[in-house]
Amino acid sequence: MPFVFLMLKSKHAFLLLSLFAIQNHFVAAQTDLDSFLIEDKKPTYVIASFKATRIVNAHSIETVRKGILDFRITHHFGDVGGINGGPHTLYGFDNASDIRFGFEYGITDRLTAGFGRSKVAENLDFFLKYRLLRQTVDNRMPISVTLFADMALTPQKNPVVYTEFANRMSYVYQLLIARKFSDALSLQFMPIYLHRNYVANAQDHNGLFSLGFGGRIKLTKRFALLADVYYNFSDYLKPSNSFYLPIGVGVEIETGGHVFQIFFTNNAAIIENSYLAGTTSSWGKSEFKIGFTISRDFAFHKKEKK
Repeated sequence: MPFVFLMLKSKHAFLLLSLFAIQNHFVAAQTDLDSFLIEDKKPTYVIASFKATRIVNAHSIETVRKGILDFRITHHFGDVGGINGGPHTLYGFDNASDIRFGFEYGITDRLTAGFGRSKVAENLDFFLKYRLLRQTVDNRMPISVTLFADMALTPQKNPVVYTEFANRMSYVYQLLIARKFSDALSLQFMPIYLHRNYVANAQDHNGLFSLGFGGRIKLTKRFALLADVYYNFSDYLKPSNSFYLPIGVGVEIETGGHVFQIFFTNNAAIIENSYLAGTTSSWGKSEFKIGFTISRDFAFHKKEKK
């Protein structure tokens, strides 16, 4: 009898030990599964590296959110100084170097389509921007990358230059690479290729490769400093031939639904197709212009508006 009782006790002890082991194994497995799920959770993306789709002259990495139409007006006045500036033109305010009306629509959060019309060369431009990579808070993805492609058509009347329709076309292909280092500082690197089907000078080339740099420094919640510049790899587009680097500096003010930018730049034209190879004004001669951009968003879906 004691032997039977001992056997029963041993059996119960064995069952208890087995259940305890199974429970511990299940808890350990569950813990491993939880950690696995936590590791695979969706990343937290860095937002607002730039507050607008432009820095000054250059496109930023930002795209328009899905279902949002961004209406933009950009205006470049005349030269502040130099032979075309001064008090007789009210430091450029009497003249308009270029004016562009543009629309940008968010097809998805990562894909934007845009259209605009400029005063310079009466250019009609069409572009696509795609957000390829997004910087994450945990730095697993340390940068943001956006692809940009643009086509411009000039309908100007010039039977000598535009003997063929193809001469009216130009194209831009660009890689926008940016990093938001802190809430106050974002920097962007911008290799770009411009192809013009027609060039006026035989020493010039149809294709032009340039490197751009830009940045944003946030000073207050609604106020920031902006700057960008492009360097052209060309033996022809040099100061000795009266061509200069397009350089823009400015400020950005956020006022509710508006993002207002005011800046100084030496390029007359607004789109890359025109100003990359066509900047003939020099900062050193005070031939810079005052410009501004006003942007207004319109939501086409209640969810997006909210």
